[in-house]
Amino acid sequence: MLWETMERVNKLRQQALADPEFIKAAKEHEKALRSMEKEELEIRRRRYKAENQNKGPKLLSDIYQQSEFGSNPTGEQH
Repeated sequence: MLWETMERVNKLRQQALADPEFIKAAKEHEKALRSMEKEELEIRRRRYKAENQNKGPKLLSDIYQQSEFGSNPTGEQH
C-alpha cells in the first residue's frame, strides 16, 4: 500500500515537472514567497530599530539601581 502510494505520487510529480505551465506557476509562486519574506524581514528590522532607537547603552549604575548589596561590615569605602 505504501509502495503504491509512493509510485502514484512519483508519477504525478513527473507529470507536473513535464508541464511547462506548472513550472511557470511554481517559479511565480517561489518569487511571490521570496517577496513576502523580504517584506516581513524589512518590517521586523524597522520594528527592532524603532524599539531600540531611543535606548542607549545601559550603564551598570542603571542595571544595579534596584539592587541592595547588604551592609559593609568594615565601614571602609572602595
